[in-house]
Amino acid sequence: MTFQNAVEAVNDLSGAYSPGLRALREGDRNRIRCANTRRLSGSVDLDEALRRSHPNDPLWDYGIGWTTGASHQAIWVEVHPASSGHVADVVKKVTWLKEWLKERATPLLDITRENKGYVWLASGGVSLQRGSRQARQLVMAGVSFPVEGLLLGS
Repeated sequence: MTFQNAVEAVNDLSGAYSPGLRALREGDRNRIRCANTRRLSGSVDLDEALRRSHPNDPLWDYGIGWTTGASHQAIWVEVHPASSGHVADVVKKVTWLKEWLKERATPLLDITRENKGYVWLASGGVSLQRGSRQARQLVMAGVSFPVEGLLLGS
């Protein structure tokens, strides 16, 4: 199933699919580069799409579709300040996202790679130490160590 088909199969995301990275806010979109833009298969602004139906939930920011050969993947990107004090917030958000995917968006869960599907994109610099207790919490939650820019296809 393609990323677009998976998004369109989720009732909560009706009308939320956008081609390319158009669903991302401009400042966030500028932090992401693609090695091959033809492999980019769309995006969705989860925060915007789910805000009304989940007003009190810790919403994740974006979903991005990517293809590798015949394989379609969903990559989930959270743009957030990256310091040890924000790890608990990001863990709470990814926990919510995984539960939502499991309960309400299984077509998207089916194309999400568990070990590389959840990316923390720093909204500024990264002030978190690799190997710290907080960095280990991220690993346990399945979230990448925060990065200042994301290169898709690397």
